[in-house]
Amino acid sequence: MPANKPIGPQVPLQALVEAHRLTRKQLAERMAAHGASITEQGLSNILRGNKKPSDATLAAIADALGIHHLDIWLGPMRGQSASGNRAA
Repeated sequence: MPANKPIGPQVPLQALVEAHRLTRKQLAERMAAHGASITEQGLSNILRGNKKPSDATLAAIADALGIHHLDIWLGPMRGQSASGNRAA
């Protein structure tokens, strides 16, 4: 019997960081400003997919990037209607 596919972010985290033009160091500093402590190496492991982040870490990444937490999980198109309005 095949194993269930793990539930996790549907958006490549490295791509999100690159889209915001931040270095890992800058992201780690922003995360620290939001109360999340992470080393650059720990962040690197998460962004490269070598380590699974906790939900709290994913939320801290979203806060540091200035995006909604669900955008980490579902992508920025998650709540757009045909008119382009975002769902609340």
